[in-house]
Amino acid sequence: MGEPDVRVLMLRMHRGDESAAEALWARFAARLTAYARVLLPSGHQGAAEDVVQGVFVKVLRMRRGQLRRVQDGTAMLFRITRNEAINAGRGELREQARRRAVERVEESALERTEVRRVLEAIEGLVYEQREVILLRYIGGLTVDQVSEALGVKRGTVASRSRLGMEKLRESLGVDASEVCDG
Repeated sequence: MGEPDVRVLMLRMHRGDESAAEALWARFAARLTAYARVLLPSGHQGAAEDVVQGVFVKVLRMRRGQLRRVQDGTAMLFRITRNEAINAGRGELREQARRRAVERVEESALERTEVRRVLEAIEGLVYEQREVILLRYIGGLTVDQVSEALGVKRGTVASRSRLGMEKLRESLGVDASEVCDG
């Protein structure tokens, strides 16, 4: 049998099942933290872990009936993370936070200069395209999940994703056939 549905894990966590809470944390903490770091203002990215803990507390405080009505737990967790991060950083400029977020991410297989080059290209996108690209390709959300997380239509997400990827390919000088747009 596969992994339990996110909503089922949330309901079990709500009942006090520590193994469900640990499974949810293991599945989402890193992705939610990375997303929160991008949204937090400069100098406050360290609060991303607090934001994510707050997300889990918020889920625990939800009424059981609310959790039963959740259709997509993954999208809901990202939506709560988005709202919590925005609330935590209200009034600050978020542009600087995205530039510094890469410094907190562990080194990947890419060279540091390539990471900077990609981040600069992402920073060159308009906010709406950047947010969709981050949710889709860093957060790993589907188009439907991004639509729910941002509260916009599916077609809007698809359009922003397509336009953002076109701009990134152009900025990075990458042939469209070399990039998976999945």
